[in-house]
Amino acid sequence: MQHRFRAIWILVFLACGFTVISFNLIQIQLVEHDEYLREAVANHTHPEAIPARRGSFFDCDGNILAQTQRVYDIRLDGQLMTAEHPDINLPKIADALQVPVEPLAGAFNPHNRDQILAQDQDDGVVAKLRALKLDSLIFNERARRFYPNNELAAHVLGFVDEDGHGVAGMEKEMDRQLCGTPGERLVERDAKKHEIAAYQIRETPPVNGDDVTLTIKMAIQHVVEDQLDQIAQTYRPNAAYIIVMDPQTGEILAMGSRPNYDPNDRKTFTEENTKERCLTDTVEPGSIFKIITLAATLNEGLVNLDTQIFCENGSFYYGGKTLRDDEPHGWLPVMEVMAQSSNIGFAHLGLSLGENRLYKYATAFGIGQRTGLFSQQMESPGIFRPVDKWSALSITRIPMGQEVAATPMQLVTAMSVIANGGRLLVPRLAKQVTDEAGNVVQVFRPKTVRQVVSASAARDVAKALEQVTIDGTAKNIHIQDASGAGWSYAGKTGTAQKFVDGEYSHTQHVASFIGFMPAEDPAFVALVMVDDPKTAPGQDYGADVSAPVFASIARQVAQIMNIPPDLPAPVAPAPALSSNSTPAAL
Repeated sequence: MQHRFRAIWILVFLACGFTVISFNLIQIQLVEHDEYLREAVANHTHPEAIPARRGSFFDCDGNILAQTQRVYDIRLDGQLMTAEHPDINLPKIADALQVPVEPLAGAFNPHNRDQILAQDQDDGVVAKLRALKLDSLIFNERARRFYPNNELAAHVLGFVDEDGHGVAGMEKEMDRQLCGTPGERLVERDAKKHEIAAYQIRETPPVNGDDVTLTIKMAIQHVVEDQLDQIAQTYRPNAAYIIVMDPQTGEILAMGSRPNYDPNDRKTFTEENTKERCLTDTVEPGSIFKIITLAATLNEGLVNLDTQIFCENGSFYYGGKTLRDDEPHGWLPVMEVMAQSSNIGFAHLGLSLGENRLYKYATAFGIGQRTGLFSQQMESPGIFRPVDKWSALSITRIPMGQEVAATPMQLVTAMSVIANGGRLLVPRLAKQVTDEAGNVVQVFRPKTVRQVVSASAARDVAKALEQVTIDGTAKNIHIQDASGAGWSYAGKTGTAQKFVDGEYSHTQHVASFIGFMPAEDPAFVALVMVDDPKTAPGQDYGADVSAPVFASIARQVAQIMNIPPDLPAPVAPAPALSSNSTPAAL
């Protein structure tokens, strides 16, 4: 009886125990199933980002300027390979990788579940390996930014950091459009945290970045780069700058500076080389600034191109200092004041204009203000002091380009005002954005900041600048094709004395030329600026250094853009007949 009673209690205890266990199993498997599943997945899987392809850069003709290459690191799960006949498959892997099989087989470790086989492999190699259908192979995808033209347009394009985000140039400016959205996959790992290749689970695919078409025209950019290299080799300057712009739209067709760098080679990345000098360097413009002074006085109706200006026979005493011209002139019409680049003539124009109006027009042309080309990066506004900071001499010195500093981009933008009928445009490098399917998702259109001067005032300045090329400081520079036919153009030389140790140097200059072509209905504006060219004394003027470079660029750009010559080839004079010669019979 006692044994029977004990057995009943044991059965009751076991029944209760199984009931509790069953209840817990029901609780775990049914009620709390999702929670425990998430915990199990978290313990055995690892989320891994799937990088999005960064968008590419194209020039305006569709030529590739920058792209992201997809590369792979190939790894091997030795334990899985053990079950996949390594003696058969390792030679196949070696053949796909184009490496000897002996080192690969010798390094094979059946206990190593994360063995590196190769790095930086392209899609072709990966396709061969995937065709083997081996669960033991692990493919880790990476992205590498590549610039197929090396140094070409390096300062325009910029570069990316190790994580593929834009650091400088248009890579930084358009980073949001280019970067895309990464995806994610869950990778299962064993107790030692090694990836189990057979259990990779792809969850969310990435959304690749958009492509950006730039306003840069590669053919013109090649011309600019070649000329910059020649300047650097010939003159060994501190820096050199060239910009080519469409004055009707503000589109930058080419832009470059020296020193330069290769965005593919980080060893060339120094602060001096990677600096975007066309937007950060400020220089006194010298006589280039006279374009602004003349436009202001014409727009105010103070003078016309025929108004006579007394140039003081080459010496003008004002404010306790004497201002001199390179060559003495008496009375000159305004047209010739510009053509001969008379500092004294422009001092008189500045005096007639007055401080406040001169300041107003210079700022309206964009002097002292950022152009907005790179909105997310350091662009210098230049140096242009307010009127209350001017000295007694300023009103005679600023009109000729002293006491003011501007970036090359500000100057080429200001010249575009004259070339397009008086409008200040925002310069731009982006033309449009397209998605992966080729659909246009964003278009960048010309943006006018303001009407600076009237169209008639701009035309008169253009006439004066054309006179510079006919009988002025650039009269020896002719732009012709192989037949001798030529193009009319308008422009201004500039030779600015550098401000060194508190005074203007007589030996260090910034030699410049800025112009547009054709003279009527201009297709492009170009600036050539050379900081301190090393040459013989008296041969470092803008007319000697920069104007011939402008002519070479302009001729090639005209041919690239199919601009026909508008000046006929000179007709050779007929040979004179000697007194005893006999005319040929008809």
